[in-house]
Amino acid sequence: MTSRTQVPLLLCSNPLYLQHAAVCLTSLLVNNPDLHFDIVLVVSSRDPMGEEKLRRSLAPFRQHSLKLLQFTLPQGTLLPLNPRTHYTLDNWTRLWVADFFAPEIERVLYLDCDLIVVGNVAPLWNTDLGGALFGAVDIPGSQRGIQKLDMRPEDGYFNSGVLLIDLAQWRCTRALNVVLDYVSGNSARLPDVDQDALNACFHARRMRLEYKWNAIAPFFREPLALPLPRAEIEAVCREARIIHFNGASKPWKYLTAHTRKREYWKYLHMTEWRDYVPPDRTLTNMLREAASIILPRPVKTILKRFL
Repeated sequence: MTSRTQVPLLLCSNPLYLQHAAVCLTSLLVNNPDLHFDIVLVVSSRDPMGEEKLRRSLAPFRQHSLKLLQFTLPQGTLLPLNPRTHYTLDNWTRLWVADFFAPEIERVLYLDCDLIVVGNVAPLWNTDLGGALFGAVDIPGSQRGIQKLDMRPEDGYFNSGVLLIDLAQWRCTRALNVVLDYVSGNSARLPDVDQDALNACFHARRMRLEYKWNAIAPFFREPLALPLPRAEIEAVCREARIIHFNGASKPWKYLTAHTRKREYWKYLHMTEWRDYVPPDRTLTNMLREAASIILPRPVKTILKRFL
């Protein structure tokens, strides 16, 4: 039997996101039969029923191990949240990545739960970081770092939903403490919480990865919202290996217009959550969706006043 490459993998969730973690992991395992994933899923509170559904969902796949850990913030640790967003304290959990893996583990792949993997991630895993602390994908044209974090235009601003982490370096440079020290003095300027803090602290120590490793929602949106040539955006959409449903474009919502949402449902139907029905799948919304497909724009504009 051919031995598979071992990939230590981290996801962080709460009970409400276990369904989406199952979809993420199912898509990963379906499309990467030649890799073995040592999965660590860290949760903020236990949900025995949901965790059992997750284990049953992944049981058909032989090329994985799954460890579920519960994490509680160390006493006295105060972390900010943006009250205008859906963020919870679970967003900060990944900063403690070194606590979740054995000392001999030197590299970890981190994935957000609200994404699907649609191709082979071996090239990502084998990326030479060249001494960088981690690899991450930039958000094209983002001004967040300039406007909020006193960063320069050339620094860029990355999305932290996919991170290839040099865990050995993370430990030896005490990266966790660097972030926590920054947060303690800048909590009011972090609307995207840990992502902002990671950018502020480590923009100069990260490797820029190709867009296909974290194709965020704006790549799939019309009219185009990214400052890239249409040909490049279309190429990213074709070649994407990881599709990230960041922001409000969640595929488990009935009215979401994301062009790749059917792929979420494809993998959902392979899990123990296959009978899930979106709460917003109401008669009104079904009529609204039908109208958006068959009616001309002027008629749709009129109907919006009544639906």
